[in-house]
Amino acid sequence: MTAPDRAVVFAVDASTIDLTEGDRLLADALRLRGVDVRPMVWGAPCSPSDTVVIRSTWDYADRPHEFRKWLDVLDATGARVVNPLALLRWNMHKGYLAELAERGVAVVPTEMFVQGSTRSLADVMAARRWGRVVAKPAIGASARETVRADVADPAAFAVADEHVRRLVEVEDLLLQPFLPSIEIDGEVSVVVIGGEITHAVAKRPAVGEWRVQSEFGGSADRIPVTGEHERAVASVLDAVEGSPAYARVDLVEVDGGLLLMELELIEPDLFFQLAPESSERFADLLVAS
Repeated sequence: MTAPDRAVVFAVDASTIDLTEGDRLLADALRLRGVDVRPMVWGAPCSPSDTVVIRSTWDYADRPHEFRKWLDVLDATGARVVNPLALLRWNMHKGYLAELAERGVAVVPTEMFVQGSTRSLADVMAARRWGRVVAKPAIGASARETVRADVADPAAFAVADEHVRRLVEVEDLLLQPFLPSIEIDGEVSVVVIGGEITHAVAKRPAVGEWRVQSEFGGSADRIPVTGEHERAVASVLDAVEGSPAYARVDLVEVDGGLLLMELELIEPDLFFQLAPESSERFADLLVAS
């Protein structure tokens, strides 16, 4: 792409039409390179000459069918989409974790509750010997409808069990063991641009909380990239069919090793505000492609 030939469209949701702090850095870097950048609420039509970069489309999980249809429209239009459409479609449903596990990636143990399932939460936890679990939608963002269940707390467990029963009537769910290390150390997000790690971020929950997202009081700080991070990320990306322009690999430490929590290829916060030079690298990648 040469700068004057096409616009770069940042696909966002209505709440982030003014762009996130990190994406403003990316937009500024592109404009310094002579590129026309414009935010657009996802769902709107695009020109075949546009490069559409999926950014803060954080409400897509509430309307996944509409989002898929919009991706189909982009495909038919011929617009270039970053990340590639095949990867976006694959990454929408967290069933990809099972695929990556089958390919040898160290993944947080996961049980799938398919929509309409009559499986008992208590039975699955007993079979897996999980005393505490986290249940979340297979299509989700920002901890949407995510709950924690603890068999040692019958009243809270009953509430979580009812929540799971209600959700599984309308969508697929994932069940994973609750990892105590998250309350202490949180998660590590490793950002990859153009196939190379640019930076790593430690995301930690607020005191008394277990969710690391900022809306629950979580914090994020840049940390050094270690050899363990590099090896874990290489294992994940080597198992992906396709080459993402950007990726965020969310890892958690368990028993001295790193497990994949999620691979974010659609709309992750890339924390450019903590690593401004990485936004420059992404801008160069977009201009050169």
